[in-house]
Amino acid sequence: MAINILDSFIINRISAGEVVESPFSIVKELMDNSLDANATKITVEIKNGGIDQIIVKDNGKGIDKEDMIKAFMPHATSKIKDVDDLSSIATLGFRGEALASISNVSQTSLLTKTKNVDTAYYLEINGGKFGEITASSSENGTKIEVNNLFFNTPARRKFLKKPKQEENQITNIVSRYILAHPTIQFKYIVDGKTIFNKSGTDLLSAIETVYDVETTQNIVYVEKQVGNIKLFGYVSKVGYSKPNTTYQTLIINGRYVIDEIVSKAVYMAFEEYLMTRQFPFYVLNIEMPNVDVDVNVHPSKLNVKFASPSKIYDVVYTAVKEAVFRQINPTVATVNNYNYTKPEENLIKTDINSLKEISIDPNPITPNINKTIELRQTSFSPITMFDLKKELEPLKADDAPKDEPKQNELVSVNNFLDYKIVGELFNEFLILEKDETMILLDFHAGHERLNYDKFTNMVKNRAVVQQDLLIPYTQQLSKIEIDFIMNLKPQLNELGFDIGEFGDNKIIINTVPMQLKDIDLKAFVDDLLHDLKNFKPTLNNEIRHYLMQKACKSSVKSGMKLSNMEINELLKDLDLKNPVLLCPHGRPVITVLPKSQIEKWFRRIV
Repeated sequence: MAINILDSFIINRISAGEVVESPFSIVKELMDNSLDANATKITVEIKNGGIDQIIVKDNGKGIDKEDMIKAFMPHATSKIKDVDDLSSIATLGFRGEALASISNVSQTSLLTKTKNVDTAYYLEINGGKFGEITASSSENGTKIEVNNLFFNTPARRKFLKKPKQEENQITNIVSRYILAHPTIQFKYIVDGKTIFNKSGTDLLSAIETVYDVETTQNIVYVEKQVGNIKLFGYVSKVGYSKPNTTYQTLIINGRYVIDEIVSKAVYMAFEEYLMTRQFPFYVLNIEMPNVDVDVNVHPSKLNVKFASPSKIYDVVYTAVKEAVFRQINPTVATVNNYNYTKPEENLIKTDINSLKEISIDPNPITPNINKTIELRQTSFSPITMFDLKKELEPLKADDAPKDEPKQNELVSVNNFLDYKIVGELFNEFLILEKDETMILLDFHAGHERLNYDKFTNMVKNRAVVQQDLLIPYTQQLSKIEIDFIMNLKPQLNELGFDIGEFGDNKIIINTVPMQLKDIDLKAFVDDLLHDLKNFKPTLNNEIRHYLMQKACKSSVKSGMKLSNMEINELLKDLDLKNPVLLCPHGRPVITVLPKSQIEKWFRRIV
């Protein structure tokens, strides 16, 4: 078989396929270039999902006339000079492939002006063929227009998604960039309609722009610095969660990325307060030395590799855990002796009519931000927890929700025994009354919470009783897996597991904690091995799962009638000993209703 040396024209077309996957990837690359040019205003405009037209305009440095053609040559970049630069990349774009790839599969034009000249210049590139540079007029900055994507490669064009799907991906990435660069003014136009027009202020206003006011009311600020790693941003309040991980945004040194280490750390910090298949919301920034993070691991630049993944995990987990801990123990400023700096908690007021709706299909590579389906999922949203910082007081009519109880409002319950027991409802709920407030209490969920806390406290306080196995459990593993499990041996011993090596390729478990005597050990070991990729488990998911099961089985069941003594004991035990009134599965234990809300239902007040 003859071997052919491909000419540069074919090579460029092939390279374009690696960089230009879709209109989304073009928008991302062009926004990266605008930000690297120190732009403070960026406008993105698309038509027909970006297939027909993409325009990205900025007020950055611009490109000198003599560099205009050079900018569209393969592997041309102003951002790296030698191989040493690859170890500490500080810019968003750096490969030098984007403009060359884009111009090879589209009809592209460049209009640019630098501040040191009076004239702007214009250049057209049609499928990789350069036109003449001509004088023009423009403000300082750069405008790149990409038309008829894949017009000269119809085989590629037919594999594009439907225009609306392509549009959703672009909307998603623009949203992420608004969150990653909150001080930049972004304008985003789709088929002539302005979707975002955000003036650069701060991260909280950016979150409100991308999501809504409800989101900003249900998040808390986190900040932590350990050595040369700084973490800051917002995470959801306890009791406020999302149905998937697409509501999670991570920014590393100004670059939006997707990383499972950080996602796992946040989830583990929240796991005790999450319902099944629910996930925390977060927008987190990590600032760290560029030499400690590799952004050159994938052409899309959406993934990174950390030099010390476990250190990143620890910083994120601890910072978020502190935020959770402060909510359920508001009088305690720190947890595990870590210091915490509390930021100003000023919410930015925004005209509600200016908020824009976006609806994006989930995508495994570029997570979506879907406000449309999240607003008012139910007609009744319970108040799920309380805050010891506030005193319980009657809500005024003006303070009451206009249509329904507010979701995830934090209130305080100082003493359940001070409440009048009105009665039981459906043999499932207790009805309590005090002053101008009514509480519905799910006694099964409350009892389950108490039992779960009792079991977990025994584990945490190392008060577990070990149960010897009549027949020790053995499992064959690889050398890497055995080493990983053995590194966890001290922690497993504290939990009540006696574990060791058995021969060259097996582990042996001789004892288990009495609380988990029925545990499925294979499933437990397999679950531990899920953390093999750089994660350090805390109270492992499998342990928590079995503790939840045991708490549920030993709790008062719905439909069972309680005696007055049992009711009083339950209220006494719940009183202040459990600042988080959520069952282990994340379901609310109480729902709080002000008298004013009930009167509104009956039209006694307007």
